[in-house]
Amino acid sequence: MKLIHVGKCVVAAQELKGITSVEFAKIAKTSPQQVLRWRTQSNMKLHTIQRVCDALDISLESFITFNYKV
Repeated sequence: MKLIHVGKCVVAAQELKGITSVEFAKIAKTSPQQVLRWRTQSNMKLHTIQRVCDALDISLESFITFNYKV
């Protein structure tokens, strides 16, 4: 079973939406530094993944499949 690298999913989803980390931080109501941490994490709590998905307006299922397109 291949594990999903959540940070790569964040990067791919953000690129798909065409938004900068600063824009993403404003939408997610967090700091650009936190977005950078999200982009580099290999693992993340589910509620944080849901927050990312909500901010990017994508489904959880779509989000986790982005890892395989990177």
